[in-house]
Amino acid sequence: MIDGFCHVRENIDTKKELIYIGTFSENGSLGIYVFDYDRKNKRYDLLQTIISKGSPSFVELSPNGKFLFSANREGLEGKEEWGSITSFAVDQGSGKLSIIQNQFSYGDSPCHVSVHPSGKYIFVSHYKGGNFVVLPIDEEGRIGEPTANVQLEGKGTILPRQEQPHTHSAIPSIDGKYLYVSDLGLDKILIYKFDENTGSVNPASQPFIRTIPGAGPRHFTFHPKNDIAFSAEEISSSICSYKVDKATGSLQQIQRLPALPPAFFGDNSSADVHTSPDGRYVYISNRGYNGLAMYKVSSNGKMKNIGYMPTIGMKPRSFLPDPKGYFMLVGNRDSNEVNIFVMEKDGTLTDTSGYLPVPSPVCIKYLEINY
Repeated sequence: MIDGFCHVRENIDTKKELIYIGTFSENGSLGIYVFDYDRKNKRYDLLQTIISKGSPSFVELSPNGKFLFSANREGLEGKEEWGSITSFAVDQGSGKLSIIQNQFSYGDSPCHVSVHPSGKYIFVSHYKGGNFVVLPIDEEGRIGEPTANVQLEGKGTILPRQEQPHTHSAIPSIDGKYLYVSDLGLDKILIYKFDENTGSVNPASQPFIRTIPGAGPRHFTFHPKNDIAFSAEEISSSICSYKVDKATGSLQQIQRLPALPPAFFGDNSSADVHTSPDGRYVYISNRGYNGLAMYKVSSNGKMKNIGYMPTIGMKPRSFLPDPKGYFMLVGNRDSNEVNIFVMEKDGTLTDTSGYLPVPSPVCIKYLEINY
């Protein structure tokens, strides 16, 4: 039992909801934690723990929900200087994971993995290596050899933090035709055309958009309905909205706002960014202030701050808005817990005092299975 939120039960519904949490291998973490969510009774059961000491930190699910991929800091024999990627099969009855394959990540310190909308490729970003890699996925969830491996070059303005490229995420467009690569070290979001037939990438007509000096773009997400995207800027602790041209992939800045309360003057680095399911609100996490900044989003991409919510923990690295719009899970890495909030109709958050005791949580993903 977890603070009234986790009980043993028998699921008699035809839909099963799962929460997958990737972690760093520290503070007693065992690896990847899988929770069974009972929405009716607001309860979380610890369903499975995947034992891994390789820091399976960032996880992502395939669009069809049949596979999960983890980016692991620890390398494999023969290429210990690289990280690794693990593919898992998701049992379509229970939601449990079973390992399919370990593969090289082809770079140092993989920090992010995303999946192409077709499910045929994954994109792996390397923070220390400053490169991103495209890896093909077959129908059995096995990972092939790279179809692209792009090494970025250059540096930013805040030294030594931006002394080299630090590729932090690579996000495919909703239609899969473009790839948006956020590099914290270069102060750029790079834009590539993606060829689904070959898995190759080439610079788009607008090859990149430059942020303000010292912004440090980290994570990037699309609005669920409009041609808008949002960027979490780690170093400057800010959020930026962009107009997206779906035909060319180009970005045009709409607005940049601070992610911190005006009265906060301590050290901080912003981390994750997500919208509410309906796109009316966007949120960004802050490590240092230890809270989420909340914004209302207009149809043209303009944002209006509606407040700040402390995350009741330390260093909120990742968070997950419920796809159905009722709760928010926030992973507080340094306090070893995932805290549970209610998403109110006005976009604000309310603490439930509930939490999941997960050591060093880094990434949280949701899956619904019909069976």
